[in-house]
Amino acid sequence: MDDDRPMMDPSAVQRALQLRLSRRSLLRNTGIGVAGFSLAPLLAACGEDGGGGGGASGEAPSPEDIFTGEPGSTLNFANWPFYLDQDKDKDGDVYHPTLRIFTQRTGIDVNYQDVINDNAEFFGKIQPLLAGGDDPGWDIIVITNGRQFAALVANDWVYELDPSKRPNFDANAASWAKDPFYDRDNKHSMAWQSGITGIGVNTKLVNGPITKMDDLANPDKVGTSSVGMIEGDMPDWVMINLGIDPVTSGPDEWKEAAAWLRMQQESGTVRAYYGNDYLPDLQEGNLNAAMAWSGDVLYSQVWLEYDMEFVFAEGGALLWIDNMLVPVGAQNPVGASQIMDFYYDPEIATKVTEWVLYMSPVPKTQELIAADAQKAEDQGYKGYANRLAKTAESPFLYPGEEFLSQTSFGFGDWTDETAEEWNSIFLPISQG
Repeated sequence: MDDDRPMMDPSAVQRALQLRLSRRSLLRNTGIGVAGFSLAPLLAACGEDGGGGGGASGEAPSPEDIFTGEPGSTLNFANWPFYLDQDKDKDGDVYHPTLRIFTQRTGIDVNYQDVINDNAEFFGKIQPLLAGGDDPGWDIIVITNGRQFAALVANDWVYELDPSKRPNFDANAASWAKDPFYDRDNKHSMAWQSGITGIGVNTKLVNGPITKMDDLANPDKVGTSSVGMIEGDMPDWVMINLGIDPVTSGPDEWKEAAAWLRMQQESGTVRAYYGNDYLPDLQEGNLNAAMAWSGDVLYSQVWLEYDMEFVFAEGGALLWIDNMLVPVGAQNPVGASQIMDFYYDPEIATKVTEWVLYMSPVPKTQELIAADAQKAEDQGYKGYANRLAKTAESPFLYPGEEFLSQTSFGFGDWTDETAEEWNSIFLPISQG
């Protein structure tokens, strides 16, 4: 370990965190959950002229052909807001330290834009370009596992990756980031960050410990009109806590989950079904408890010092992954491959994790964050050191195998028919 590795300025980090919105709070209709999205025209596009990434002969170029050669001088990277480390220079201009390092090492300038506020919305913008065989405008995009991810792969609108170009990934990636069920052998994707859906609790506003899903339907524990439910994640999360694996679920299991949600609705505990913007209400005490994302609660509790805790319900939790992909037609796929692997360098990944506070796909960041905590302690930044230490110790950032065995991904077998059935069961609950 390099003891001279520079540490982020504690005062700058605290200022940034006070202004930081949740990456996930800006997200709607992720494709993990309820929101309607027809796959029929997308799947029908497979094999049509102009789509699928094939050449004139109809044969797609090999990953080796796509990712071999000299990279372009500029790389276009589309990501979510507040999902990469940032700082301000002496003139007060915001920049991304890790991107600056990448440019210094490779000579590639990165046009980084936080333009993805919604999987479905962003997909809708690039889909006509991909279907027409045109330049999508991006060399890397970050998409959550779910409907849009499935459509991109089904239509051959993202390149297969060259596994020989990812030494850092092979050496450093977490077990959960390798060979996910929705992209076997990481054929098309590499994880950017991940998180867990569980329960966020305002500890001073509830009556006794909140430990299980049924507590969110118990007004004696959580009060009335005081619980927030995340519309997009709740079907999968409820199934997990009923002992159902969403990945292999079907309409019968979906109806079981819907029955529990109806029961909760009738209990009077639900304040609102959120389009993922629950966090301000949870922080302001308008919610006593809510379905919540691990990074949101960690940053609220540890860094902003709210009386809040993240609860991993007894029945389990929902795991989701945001993934880096290279769209067909990208102008700099070689550079894209380089930066994807660059972010699996543990020291680079540490800088990202200390800022975004979500699950890093690089487990070695844990010891490096702990080292930064000790360095901050030695330099007299005791409050900052304590926050870094708690970050490094969080099981929600660094889950063990036993912990992960109690999580599940959401349903992923998306077709137009399954989407229509799913929506007919769950949409009336939150929109009725």
